[in-house]
Amino acid sequence: MESSLQQALHVLVERVSAQVRADHSIDAFLAGGVAIYLHLKKAGGQAAEAARYSEDADIHFGRSLILDDLPVVSYKDHEGNERMLALDGSYTIDIGLHHPDCFQDAEFLFASENGRVRLYLLSPLDLAVTKTGRLQDHDRSDIELLARAGLLGAQAFRQRATEALDYLATDPSMVRVNIDEAAGLIAAACSGEG
Repeated sequence: MESSLQQALHVLVERVSAQVRADHSIDAFLAGGVAIYLHLKKAGGQAAEAARYSEDADIHFGRSLILDDLPVVSYKDHEGNERMLALDGSYTIDIGLHHPDCFQDAEFLFASENGRVRLYLLSPLDLAVTKTGRLQDHDRSDIELLARAGLLGAQAFRQRATEALDYLATDPSMVRVNIDEAAGLIAAACSGEG
């Protein structure tokens, strides 16, 4: 059974697909907090209970897309609280740290009814890599939750993030520090110290 957030995500994708020309189809890749939430819910356990709700859907589109209307969907969470899910119109994965294979390694979620948008979910490993560029407090928390859920390992993360550095458009020195910190967080969370 789908959660109310998953249902809201379906509605949001349908509203995006209604704005895509009939002769086009687009692969879209879900990242950010909503993607973290979906992975944690699928994994179950305590990490799933700690999953935060994100009110913006970070979706990277595989081709240029101009939307007349950025969709916002209202829904009720599992406790009956009113929530909103909005497409983040400024989100792109291209600026930050990401591995070039993240799209081919993404999991297919669903296609819109008209077939114009196919939504994929970035892997937990690639989500952690994308969060390492900024590594803000919520990014740290998301990475730790993925590790506690058994979805990340420190060595695999470090390798994937280090490979991604070769494709970073900015100075990688601060991101290297972030990779070290994130790998430490993952190792601690996997060993039960986090």
